[in-house]
Amino acid sequence: MEERRYRTESFAARSLTGNPLGSPAERGIRLYLPPGYFDSPRERYPAVYFLHGYGSDSSTPTVNSRKGFRAHYPLLLRVLFRRIFSRLLTFEALDRLILSGELPPFILVQPDGSLHLSNIHGVKGMDGRVGSKGSLYTDSKFSGKYATYVLEDVPRYVESRYRVVPEKRGRFLMGGSMGGYGALLAGILRPQHYQAIAALSPSISCLDLLDVKLIVPFTRLLSSAARAERMGREQLEDILDTCDLVFSDDRRLLPTVERDEGGRAVSMDDRARKNWARSDLGLLLEGHQQAFRNVRLQLNCARLDEFGFAEPCRRFHERLRRRGIEHEFEIYSDPTAERVSPHVLGIAWHILPGLRFCLTARQR
Repeated sequence: MEERRYRTESFAARSLTGNPLGSPAERGIRLYLPPGYFDSPRERYPAVYFLHGYGSDSSTPTVNSRKGFRAHYPLLLRVLFRRIFSRLLTFEALDRLILSGELPPFILVQPDGSLHLSNIHGVKGMDGRVGSKGSLYTDSKFSGKYATYVLEDVPRYVESRYRVVPEKRGRFLMGGSMGGYGALLAGILRPQHYQAIAALSPSISCLDLLDVKLIVPFTRLLSSAARAERMGREQLEDILDTCDLVFSDDRRLLPTVERDEGGRAVSMDDRARKNWARSDLGLLLEGHQQAFRNVRLQLNCARLDEFGFAEPCRRFHERLRRRGIEHEFEIYSDPTAERVSPHVLGIAWHILPGLRFCLTARQR
């Protein structure tokens, strides 16, 4: 029965048809159906849409089955970090939580938000596949209508095929990192679509990444400081290259950036900078008076997030507070996550609290 309820499908996303990059409009989508779904043909369920982070796609869902995690992560890694892997949320764990009454039955939807372009350094993930550039869940004349795709095409497909509640009270949105950006963007642009939104360690503005020195503790732990620094630099260069592609491909920002002796960006092409700035969630929030209207909102981030997202999240929290937009906000610390990756594990370990936050909104 698990194989029947843990499923991968594909569908034609009309918003991505003929996109400028030639990325496939046929998109993979991962779905989790709750226990009892096939036994109660009249019951409708809330749907939680989870937007993955940069570098992932439908073949690497954030929440997976135990079998899926075993296929993605090497055995040695799972043995060395067995305590960490035991804390990852799986479909089987969701089954237990629903059957015990700790969570209400719901459908989990994980769409593919990648550009299907290889990262510029050809860096491979733990499964041996070269990572894919992320779409930033943005409607762009240079890359395609990825906001429209995830916020309209995906729910339309799910609501036409599965017994979900096809209205705001039955739709919830979550995302981590790049996916957290997409979730917050949806709350700003389409608050009428979602009952609750949980953004886990979200990116707020790509301009914040220009001065980041990315070093993932996990790489330093398994290898060396020099390799961790090189891999962090390559990962960040690919992300910034994608930002240039999505926001300003006709006037690239990165070639114009000048840095001081400490490596900080001190000047750049102003028009290209403004192209990037239009995607800043803080500025978008100020320009949309209906942002997050009647939406329960949760926002959190690790204090030592290696992408430096904690401070931008604080600033966004202050903007929300000044606007009088009610929300939950937390900057947290976790010593175990800080040894490996406060960003990745911080997201992974806050998915279940995020689900609880969203699904309790349905009961209010």
